[in-house]
Amino acid sequence: MKFSVKGDKLAEYLSKLNSVIPSRSPLPILDNILFDLKGNELKLLASDLEIFIRTTLEVEGKKDGRVAIPARRLLDISRTLTSASLSVEVNDKNRITIKTSNGKYTIGGEPAEDFPSPEEKSDLHTINLDGHTFKRYLSKTIHAVNTDELRRNMSGVLMDVNRNELKFVATDGFRLAKIIKKDFKKQSEIEEKIIIPLKTGQHIMKLNNNDDSNIEFDDIDLKVSFSDVEIYSKLIDDSFPSYENVIPKDNDKILKVSKILLSDSLKRALIFADVITKRVRLEIKSGSMEIKADNPEIVSEGEETIECTFVSNSGSEDFDKSPFVIAFNASYLLDAVSQMETEEINISFGNSSKAAITTPSKQADNEDFIELIMPVRVG
Repeated sequence: MKFSVKGDKLAEYLSKLNSVIPSRSPLPILDNILFDLKGNELKLLASDLEIFIRTTLEVEGKKDGRVAIPARRLLDISRTLTSASLSVEVNDKNRITIKTSNGKYTIGGEPAEDFPSPEEKSDLHTINLDGHTFKRYLSKTIHAVNTDELRRNMSGVLMDVNRNELKFVATDGFRLAKIIKKDFKKQSEIEEKIIIPLKTGQHIMKLNNNDDSNIEFDDIDLKVSFSDVEIYSKLIDDSFPSYENVIPKDNDKILKVSKILLSDSLKRALIFADVITKRVRLEIKSGSMEIKADNPEIVSEGEETIECTFVSNSGSEDFDKSPFVIAFNASYLLDAVSQMETEEINISFGNSSKAAITTPSKQADNEDFIELIMPVRVG
């Protein structure tokens, strides 16, 4: 194998693969990146066995070949030679020689045959999504994914494809994020549901710069292609929990509040909250909300009052005389608030033990986005 490439270009493409390379692996070969050169097209492949990521760049090819090269060492070299033109040559013993105008560096590689390859399938279902939608919908839901390995069916983002709408949902049992694209035009009549694993979704979000995406899948495997990147992953082979029944339909108390005021107040409350429960207590009147947090173990407490509007659709409650009291994990509530894109947000309540629903004051065109948060004991 022999080719030439600019150091900064090689470093850019190696960086795309760096996050999937395991820090510790029982297979030493996974410390490498597979280089596969054909003509002027150089394919780079990295894997942790759960996920494979391949990217393709144009180089000045001189001799085709394949080799596995230590990833971090090569990335470190290319990062320090960003302005240089690199000549890379591999001999029949997998020794890699990198030459610049005034330097020469040699590292040992591994046989390409030892590097695992993703399974290529031809009979997969296909969905094409514009990059903005795919990345946006993942980012709106992925924070609510369960990270407890015991509840495998919640450890990813549900992508639910219907004839006229596209739905992304994630939940960890304590909160739920759901976003629906209402004007979605499906390419086939078949309704499809897949659960994209958390780690796979994180890689997609990191590498996709709002590029149009081709999503291919069956019951087991997922392949996502965009720009010059291909991501291969196993899907979560379980049924996503039935979640619609936990979303309250009759929350009759509506809080309207500034996103910035509430967000800043919750951040301060977290400083004084119990480090485990992160509990904050909300006492809501018709025109104001008191946010309280305390941690008896370190004798700390904080409280502040912010403006809001709070009404009951039943019209029979006087919140100035009897404030509505409810408590939440402040981190969960803050995550929900941070996802809202309007200056004012709405939060609907039923009672102090019933899930609250957070929504933007105005939904984006043809979208329906909600964040559900379960309350905790008021105390």
